[in-house]
Amino acid sequence: MRINSRLVRENLARFKLVTFDVTDTLLRFSRPPEMQYAMAARHLGCHGIEEQALSVCFGKHFKRMTRDYPNFGKGSKYDWRWWWRTLVMDIFRDSHRHLSEAMLGRVADQLIEDYATGYCWTKVDMADRMVDLARAHGKQIGIVSNFDPRLSHILEAMKIPTDFIVTSYDVGIQKPSPEIFDFALSLCSSPVLPGEALHVGNTPKLDYVGAKRAGWASILVNVNKQEVCSDSEIDPRHVFANFQEFIHALETTEMKW
Repeated sequence: MRINSRLVRENLARFKLVTFDVTDTLLRFSRPPEMQYAMAARHLGCHGIEEQALSVCFGKHFKRMTRDYPNFGKGSKYDWRWWWRTLVMDIFRDSHRHLSEAMLGRVADQLIEDYATGYCWTKVDMADRMVDLARAHGKQIGIVSNFDPRLSHILEAMKIPTDFIVTSYDVGIQKPSPEIFDFALSLCSSPVLPGEALHVGNTPKLDYVGAKRAGWASILVNVNKQEVCSDSEIDPRHVFANFQEFIHALETTEMKW
């Protein structure tokens, strides 16, 4: 299938910049966190590790850390590494009380390093093609993600080339704040107005609504369309089950932004 079609060119004509979210948009975990955590613990010699217990405790403690120390601790007296180390250790303390504090620290440090590599990640289907499609039509490619500073290493390991990367931790602003999208515009190699930017993500409030409120166009991919379209702020014409469906729309439909 040709990617340089006339209709794709016309649909993307107004945009000078296309940005992407990362987790569950371009990349997803290669295995569930509870499995990854269990593998790291077992590799370090831990016994009696139960993935189900880790899963239950992960959700509970992740919500608590996000509430008490938003944006991975940015702006507090702690940094992102402390944030993740505390999270991992608290999950294991709660679910596997027989492990020593020293071992918990080793497991946490191992996972922090593992998640900075390609080992824990896999590309979402057709993510490469979507990035290539935008670049083939002369668009600058950026990343706007609520993430910590490891993201540049992850994207390099996963061979996803970009013109710039904006993480919430580095700029001290999280999506859906319009300011993080404004900051992305400031990194462009040539001037880009909000109406000349398109953001692609998978989270309705953080990605779609956040970008729209910043004056950008936005689409959602890799979502349950029925659930998402029940939100009055979401235009159903901008919601796609996956990249294949979105690319097909670009190639066959006159998009209404």
